[in-house]
Amino acid sequence: MRHLALSAVRRYFMMFGLSLLPFSVLRIYVARICGVQFGRGCYLGFHVYFDTNYPSLIRIGDGVTISHCVSIHTHTGSPATGRLTSVYNTKSPVTICDGAWISANSVVLPGVVVGADCMIGAGSIVTKDTEPISLYAGNPASKIKSIALDIE
Repeated sequence: MRHLALSAVRRYFMMFGLSLLPFSVLRIYVARICGVQFGRGCYLGFHVYFDTNYPSLIRIGDGVTISHCVSIHTHTGSPATGRLTSVYNTKSPVTICDGAWISANSVVLPGVVVGADCMIGAGSIVTKDTEPISLYAGNPASKIKSIALDIE
């Protein structure tokens, strides 16, 4: 019974509480408590939705920017009993590597690895792994170009 109560509190904070917090640092702190793995120096925008069933499957590297209204999902499936439920019932981790930037209103689906220093354009749906140091956009997200970084 206690596990169900803790699970309900975690879901509440992940669905509603994160957006009420005024500073990114506080939103990241609460997301960590709820199970999302964050690196250092990240930014977390308002109204970011993390999968509440399996938050521990979300790994976010150092220096990652997740803009407003982004959704990150680690599972497909439904509690409804239908024929599609048995076909589309997967659970896979999501990894967002160091320096990546997920722009506003984007969706990251289960099993995806967003490469280091990769930028996901606003409103994109990321269905497959992305290459590092690249720009992806669209639905489904596809590579637009490689990014030239001045690294010294």
